Amino acid sequence: MASPARSGFPARTNSRLDAFLRRHLPPEVYDAIRAYEPCIVASDSEKHTLKYVVLSDRLIYLTENPPRSIRGVVALRDVVAIDLIDDYPEFLSSPDREINQHIRIIYSSTVLKKECEKSKGVRKFLFPFHHANTNNSKKAKDENNGPIFWRSKEPRSPSESSLRYPQASSTPSKDSTQCPSELRTLPSQGQGAFRPLPTPSRRNCQSTPAAGQGIRSSSCTTNTKEPQGLPNHKDSPSEVPFKCHGNRNEFHSRNSLPTSPLQSTANLETKESELHLYVISTTSSIFLHLKSAWNNYIIKATLLQDPLYANELSPVTGSQKPYRSEEKIKHFIQLKSEMFVKDNTLRKILCLTTELKVAAQKNFILRRLFWKTSDLFYFLVNKLHEYLPESRDKNALHNKRQRADELMACIEIIQTLGLMFRETEIESSRMNTLAAKKGTLFNLLVILISKPHIPKSCPVFDIQLVADSTLTEMSFDAELQKLVLEYADTATALLYEILLVFQQGNLGLGSTEFAISLMMSFLQSCPAIVTFVASVVKQVVKGLSASFKLLSPCQAVLLYQQFYILKSCLQYSKTLAEYIRNDHSEEFRYFIHMPALEKRLPLCYPITQPTTELFHEVLKLVEQKQCVKC
Repeated sequence: MASPARSGFPARTNSRLDAFLRRHLPPEVYDAIRAYEPCIVASDSEKHTLKYVVLSDRLIYLTENPPRSIRGVVALRDVVAIDLIDDYPEFLSSPDREINQHIRIIYSSTVLKKECEKSKGVRKFLFPFHHANTNNSKKAKDENNGPIFWRSKEPRSPSESSLRYPQASSTPSKDSTQCPSELRTLPSQGQGAFRPLPTPSRRNCQSTPAAGQGIRSSSCTTNTKEPQGLPNHKDSPSEVPFKCHGNRNEFHSRNSLPTSPLQSTANLETKESELHLYVISTTSSIFLHLKSAWNNYIIKATLLQDPLYANELSPVTGSQKPYRSEEKIKHFIQLKSEMFVKDNTLRKILCLTTELKVAAQKNFILRRLFWKTSDLFYFLVNKLHEYLPESRDKNALHNKRQRADELMACIEIIQTLGLMFRETEIESSRMNTLAAKKGTLFNLLVILISKPHIPKSCPVFDIQLVADSTLTEMSFDAELQKLVLEYADTATALLYEILLVFQQGNLGLGSTEFAISLMMSFLQSCPAIVTFVASVVKQVVKGLSASFKLLSPCQAVLLYQQFYILKSCLQYSKTLAEYIRNDHSEEFRYFIHMPALEKRLPLCYPITQPTTELFHEVLKLVEQKQCVKC
């Protein structure tokens, strides 16, 4: 029987299993492991077996207890739904039934048609389950790290926490007798290494490089050689899950399985399979980790449909080097020491921050190292405070060129901080840093919701000088306005990440010092929050009504983050909810509505369905007059 899991973060606490994973997985795969948990596993090939479920940024693995081999069973790109089932499994003893968490993972798999035809028309579940009534059923909270995705087959009340992601096909699932061919058992000794899916760093919705991107350098290339049994990265739908063809309703999914010359795609059929995990604990966080990893994967898969974004993260041909954690650690230490040099110029800080961001995009280990101590987080936030919302350098009050340079550096710092928050909820050192530097965190919140000050034009009296300066002023004014807009998008993305931190605290994970109500109480006391919320509503309106052009992948992710912030304001702040309902009802009546969203958001983006569900929740909250959570 599985022992009770530890509560909260981190989710990697078993030294024996951790040592096994380090020995038997390639280094870049090991560094991408997010969590593991002892549980009882049931599937087509597993019959109530005690194992460990191991979660990475791309795959769900299983290994024995004690571990002897490790096998990938589900790719996150194939996940259809992750549900917390309300039942009392008969095979468990009475005490264990009461504290059991039954997690069902529904995923698509591709098999030969003739295999599917054997059981054609048959619908069955491995383990019958029932939903208890509302008063007695176990419910997972919906204030989690990511959205609630719904499947129309089994309607639930909004308070229930089933993480669902609708699939285009509603064909009933049939049990599978084999795992996808890409998920074969990994060799005991790492034979090669696949490159982990890179994490986004460009958090704004601009489809063109941000100002100052020309000085950015790409470094720390990663190995693209795949382990035996895993598909080549360039052919994997984890990079580009869907291809769009003009019309938003016209798209197709790329086949994720390698085929032989004799096996055409016409002989393949997609079906649904199920993996059941029974965790004997009421405090285990693996369900939330699964939902978070899936949500993060959806965001990454959407962003990677932007060719420019994907190109920034792709390694330079011929420059691949073996992945070595030691080299990443040395690189981070060197960057950190150079960043702390006292007399660094603004341009030097910009270059170092960009180098850190690029390295952390491709190597998750750098994000872990960032939170090991609090000094770098403290340094970057203080550096932002030097220039935002107003520069401490009095020359910048009138020098537009200097102010533009400062805003470029601030945007880069905020993007880097956003990247460091991404997917690092498993790190206890992050919670420790944020708890110890709570004042710094709240200072960061004030910076993010405040609009940057920009210089006003100085009067010029000479006629010729007026003509010459007018052109210069117009050029700098245009650049500054562009940077202010980019700053707003970047700040929105980072505020979204911080919201997730406080929602984890709301769920009793990590430090109890964090709660979403605390964050909202602080924000609504800041005068700048009303202007910030108004700007978010304005940007949503602009995104949905500016034209009939489809949103880019980065714009689609930003739209999701904007709706997430609006939902949090409506749900947890009575003051902000009343402000949104009273002052922006016209926007929601005439501009922010479902037809506008459908015209602008392509169906082929993985994040489209989560955004649609989140949009419905926001509309429902806007229509409410009372019942605001405090």
